[in-house]
Amino acid sequence: MKKNYLKIIAVALLCWTAVEVNAQMDSKWTIGVKGGLNWTNIDRSNMGRIDETYSPLGSFDFGIQAKYAFTNWFAVRADLDIMSRSFRMDRNLHYLEPVYTRYSNNYLMLPLMADFSFGGRALRGHALCGGYGGYWMNAWMQGKTYWMTDYYVYFNDFNEKRAFNGEDQRLIAGAVGGLGLSYAFVSLPESYLVISVDALYYYDLVSHHKGYAHLSDPRYLNTLSLTLGLAYSF
Repeated sequence: MKKNYLKIIAVALLCWTAVEVNAQMDSKWTIGVKGGLNWTNIDRSNMGRIDETYSPLGSFDFGIQAKYAFTNWFAVRADLDIMSRSFRMDRNLHYLEPVYTRYSNNYLMLPLMADFSFGGRALRGHALCGGYGGYWMNAWMQGKTYWMTDYYVYFNDFNEKRAFNGEDQRLIAGAVGGLGLSYAFVSLPESYLVISVDALYYYDLVSHHKGYAHLSDPRYLNTLSLTLGLAYSF
């Protein structure tokens, strides 16, 4: 019985020591802004669309970021981004080669990521992984379309806001991960400015098209984002 009591006391002391060590760690908030460019492509079934070719387009994203460091190597980070995810569709039949459409889809994105960091106090590397939710706010289409008569094919340009309908899935979710590099301009023991560069890949797990009544037509956007951030750590 005495040995059991000694074991319990030893375990309690170990737990108390772990709590004390964790309490003495330099836990910090880091809050700032970020902005940059991204490239998006679309994964879509070729069913009935063998004459369409999709290609990625560059666009922009910007937002705010907040991070809480539990230890000097592990933190949790949440961003709130406005992200424009753009891609292009070209018609590749010979007589329709001038026809194309540029799609610009604007999303409100909320990624939540684990941040594993390594390096010195000033220059650090980061491995990021997690998930995100998003809301499809609006969309624009710009390009060239066509109409035909018995003898001629006519082309005309268009630039218009896309109207949503019941087939659109405006709430999306997915996985996100990537790498980052940060440099802290350490001027005070407890607070300093941090500049960072991140490369993140957003992989949709929810199709932004619900499909038709008798035809499944899943469409997933995948985005590589490169951003520069400026934050204050305290």
